[in-house]
Amino acid sequence: METQQPTQAFKTMYSMSNLVFALIIGGGIGGIVGWYLALNARGDNKRKVIMDLESQLDQAKQDRADYEAEVSEHFSQTADLLHKLTDDYRAVYTHLADGAEQLCGDRVSISEAALTAPAADSTDKPHLVEVAQPLDYAPKKPDEQGQLSETFGLDKSNSSAA
Repeated sequence: METQQPTQAFKTMYSMSNLVFALIIGGGIGGIVGWYLALNARGDNKRKVIMDLESQLDQAKQDRADYEAEVSEHFSQTADLLHKLTDDYRAVYTHLADGAEQLCGDRVSISEAALTAPAADSTDKPHLVEVAQPLDYAPKKPDEQGQLSETFGLDKSNSSAA
């Protein structure tokens, strides 16, 4: 009977060491697999974020291009409408001028220049201020010192006291 007890203890110890060894190996393998999956999950998340941002950027570019096309179309249509308005105004003016000449005879004088396209007004308008480029220097008289002079604005009495 005594011979069986050491064998039994040896079997228990042997199976306990196997269990501990298996737990260590399994934990190590599980840790490595978990770490690998976590890295891949973060990588997939980063890839997904990058893809989302790229799609948002593409959408924003498309929206901007659509907006620019709408603005261009709006101004093109506005120019066409203004051209049509000018032609209609000219037609109304011509109609009124013809009617005035027919109904009033020589009492009304309408110039032909008014019926044609208006030319650029080259006459000076005295009420408008003349616009000029700003000067890059301070104007001065020939016998005066300029503002960039080292002695500009200094009194001789103050400079001798220092």
